[in-house]
Amino acid sequence: MLLILLAVGAALALLFLGAQWLEQQEEKPEIRGDYHLRYAQDVQEINGKQYRPKTNLTTILLIGVDKESDAAQTGFRNGGQADFLRLLVLDHANETISQLAIDRDTMTPITILGVLGNRSGMRTLQICLSHGFGDGKEQSCELTKEAVSNLLLSTPIQAYIAMNLDGISSLNDLAGGVTVTLEDDFSSLDPAMTVGKTLTLWGRQAELFVRSRMSMAIGTNAARMLRQQTYIAKLTELLDGKIKSSAEFMGTLFDSLSPYLVSSLSRAQLINDAWSARDYVHLPVTALPGEHRVGSDGFMEFHVDESALQDIVLQMFYQEVK
Repeated sequence: MLLILLAVGAALALLFLGAQWLEQQEEKPEIRGDYHLRYAQDVQEINGKQYRPKTNLTTILLIGVDKESDAAQTGFRNGGQADFLRLLVLDHANETISQLAIDRDTMTPITILGVLGNRSGMRTLQICLSHGFGDGKEQSCELTKEAVSNLLLSTPIQAYIAMNLDGISSLNDLAGGVTVTLEDDFSSLDPAMTVGKTLTLWGRQAELFVRSRMSMAIGTNAARMLRQQTYIAKLTELLDGKIKSSAEFMGTLFDSLSPYLVSSLSRAQLINDAWSARDYVHLPVTALPGEHRVGSDGFMEFHVDESALQDIVLQMFYQEVK
């Protein structure tokens, strides 16, 4: 079910304990990839082959924000970072749902706002920082959607759903608690969460399980993402069971999570999309290949493999003209 994916994706709003803000300085964004992959034209010739944009797609960006829902918002530069980004692509012609996982540290052009909220240019920075500009709500989400479009060679993104980090506990508990075996030691954060222990996560424990990084022995994003995939699989199974057993659960799920959500889609749209895609085939999650390295300022950067990126964009959003 689409709503399961939406809920699971939003659940990962937990993700990373955001990187610190980089100093502001003007620079031109690097030009990446083949920018002939634009929707402004119909048929494109790429590497000797002709492609046309797929029609009848629905694209929904899931955003996990490293800020609590009741946090005060002042100015236009502290909206919270987009620590989780996943793009859902509903292909209504082929009846499939694709998911594109985007690393928070991916370098791409993002829009910079001045202290008064005016656009003051673009910089190539970690994509997670795009949400930090704006009002922390719709404006920040639009800027994040724009950054993802920049990353994906100007591919249009139609809609977004963002969830603040305090929503993960509610989602976990609505599912009935997720049982995991701990391969990392979380005891410094919760004495009950010791390495090797199998337990059902409740409340804040779920957030600790999927968000914690710096306190872990291997404090990398890659290690944390593996842990999150384990959690997602178990959470999806629980949610699937509840949805199949109760026709009302989807509405209950959305209503319970709504205090933590910002979305360009209405409740009715979400439920209608979920229903229309109920029998679609869920394709494996695609992650953008690339390289992690520490930047000159000491912060982690993820640089996408440009050739692989173009291939993924072509596969997900275009069809070859025979």
